[in-house]
Amino acid sequence: MTPLERWSLHLAALTTAGTGLLDGLLRWFGQRAGEFGPEPHPWLGLVQHLHVLAAPVLVFTLGVMARGHLWPRLGQTLEGRRTGLGAAVLIAPMVFSGYGLQVATSPVGRNGLAWIHAISAGLFLLAYAGHLALRGWRPSVLPAVEHVSGGPLADR
Repeated sequence: MTPLERWSLHLAALTTAGTGLLDGLLRWFGQRAGEFGPEPHPWLGLVQHLHVLAAPVLVFTLGVMARGHLWPRLGQTLEGRRTGLGAAVLIAPMVFSGYGLQVATSPVGRNGLAWIHAISAGLFLLAYAGHLALRGWRPSVLPAVEHVSGGPLADR
C-alpha cells in the first residue's frame, strides 16, 4: 500500500468509527424528555447522516487495502497476521448489516441487524487497532510486496 492509501484507510476508519460510536451513544443514552415523551437527541440525525456518508469511503479503502495489502500477504507468515485476518473476516458482516439497516422495514429485522452491525463493527475496531498496535504505526515494518496484477500502481 502506498502512504496515501494507508492514511486514507486510517482516516476513513477513524471517521466511520467515531460517527458510529457517537451514533450509538446518542441513540442509547441521548434521549431527552419531550412534551409527548422521550425524544431522540437533536444531533442524532446529523451524526447518522455523517456515518452513512463516511462508511462507503471506508468500504472503498478496505477494497484498496485488500488488493494491495491483504491478498499479497496471505501466503506469508508475518506478525499481525491473526489480527489482520480477524479484521478482514469481520468486514462482510459489518458492511452487509450496515447496508441492511438502511433498507430493513421490520422492527425485529432491524433490531437484529443493529446488533449484528454493532458487534461486528466493535470486533472489527478491536482487531484493526490490534493490527496497528502490532505494526507499531511505523510506515515500513513489513517488506514491500509487489502488486498481484498490473496497472498504474504496479510500477511503484
